[in-house]
Amino acid sequence: MTAENEAPERRWAPTYRAHCPTCRKSGRKFSSYGNAEEAARGHAGKHVHTTYVVDQYDIRVVGSVQRPDSVAEA
Repeated sequence: MTAENEAPERRWAPTYRAHCPTCRKSGRKFSSYGNAEEAARGHAGKHVHTTYVVDQYDIRVVGSVQRPDSVAEA
C-alpha cells in the first residue's frame, strides 16, 4: 500500500521522429508513431530520399522505412 505523501510513479512517454540519412537530419518529435511515419512519408515523396522513423534513443523502428517509389504508389 502506498502512503498519501508518496509521489505517483512517473512514466515517460515515447517519442518518434522522421529521420533522413541522406540529409542527416531528423524532424520534430511526435508522441504518436503514426504522425512520425506520415512525416517520413512526406519527406520521402518531396525530396525523393529514403527515410525512416527513429525512437527517443535514435534507434530506427523496424518496418518504418519509407522509400520514394512506395510513396508514389500510395
